[in-house]
Amino acid sequence: MRLQLALAAALALSAPKLAAAEDRAEVSTTFFVESRAGEKGGLTVIHPQALLGFDVGNHVDLAIAYAADAVTGATASVYQADAISSATTFSDFRNEGTLSLGFRGKRSRITFSGTFGVERDYITRAVGGVASIDLPGRNTTVSLAYSHGFDQVCDRGDNNAGSPLAARALIGADPCEKPNLFYGSDHIDEMGVKLTTWRDVTIDTAQATITQNLSPTMNLQVALFGQIQNGFLSNPYRRVRIGSNSPQEHVPATRDRWSLTARVNRYLPRLKGAAHFEARFYDDTWGVIGGNVEMAYSQYLGKPLLVRLFARLYQQTAATFFKDAFFYETEAGAGEFFTGDRELSPVRNVTLGAKLTLITVGGSKPVWGLFDKLQLNLRGEMMLIDVLPANNLDKNPMGIDQQFIYGTSLIDAVTLQLGLLGNY
Repeated sequence: MRLQLALAAALALSAPKLAAAEDRAEVSTTFFVESRAGEKGGLTVIHPQALLGFDVGNHVDLAIAYAADAVTGATASVYQADAISSATTFSDFRNEGTLSLGFRGKRSRITFSGTFGVERDYITRAVGGVASIDLPGRNTTVSLAYSHGFDQVCDRGDNNAGSPLAARALIGADPCEKPNLFYGSDHIDEMGVKLTTWRDVTIDTAQATITQNLSPTMNLQVALFGQIQNGFLSNPYRRVRIGSNSPQEHVPATRDRWSLTARVNRYLPRLKGAAHFEARFYDDTWGVIGGNVEMAYSQYLGKPLLVRLFARLYQQTAATFFKDAFFYETEAGAGEFFTGDRELSPVRNVTLGAKLTLITVGGSKPVWGLFDKLQLNLRGEMMLIDVLPANNLDKNPMGIDQQFIYGTSLIDAVTLQLGLLGNY
């Protein structure tokens, strides 16, 4: 679910690229593979997407985008001290469409977008807009973006009737009614019992960005991001062993978060390359504090070939209510909230990757008889992860570091992306 929330926000905030003043067609497919040692499972995601953009007159453009996620994998059914050798398989499929309408002037642009996505147990609905203006001199660009998501997630129908320790998690066999138009509905059996229901999630996201040319060969970008989430934010399938019970995880119903990012790009004329640097700080009301630094280098190899190499280091603290499974299971109480979400644990990871771009520009004849310019992208990433021990204690043989990292390998996931962009 957290991945879907991030995608919904990213679609709304990426609208500037949908406002380019040129007809274009773009297709890409991303393969994400996460593996875990033993029988702890892993995750495989295939993410195809396509976009068509059209000029409608001199100052208006329209874009239609489609994306899908085909997810298969296995995960521990219960977050508990001895869960490192058991996993439950699952699969899911998501469809999502986005429509955007943009208006542009000589120095300003504004784009409005709407997104609707659906899968068996989650409904995504979002509207948003982004506006930008080049200040006089065209050395400074200011951009503001906002999106509002009003999503729904499927859950057990009787989970609100008792305490969080009595809440039961969904299983794959639980029937989540298909959405009626844009909304899900309760599933009630022949005895009048509400088996499943849809719970609301609202997501308000805003971002302000300033891009400044520092010299003819260097620019600086600073972005301030903020987001407020309200509603059912737990994973409806995740269970946590609390003493002898295994209730559905329970996290706060509100999460406020913000980040500040700075990026510097420097073109190196003699090398026909560019150096890139990024630093980001993140904080939220759940107690997760994180940050990352990224360094990259882009190099032209002749006119048509561009190679980019990058490395990113990220580290975060745990949420205030996160514990190792051992302590959830053995301490007298779990407190008001409890979770087994690795994204809320103390974690450090390093991502290494490369991107290869082949650019073909049509001369007297269009590329493939259709495109003025054709761009082929191939991108690969490898994530090395180190899940740190929770509670600031030494490594615990029953802890989160052993739930996900078992053995000697630190390779957590591999991502491969293939994309084709044509301008016509």
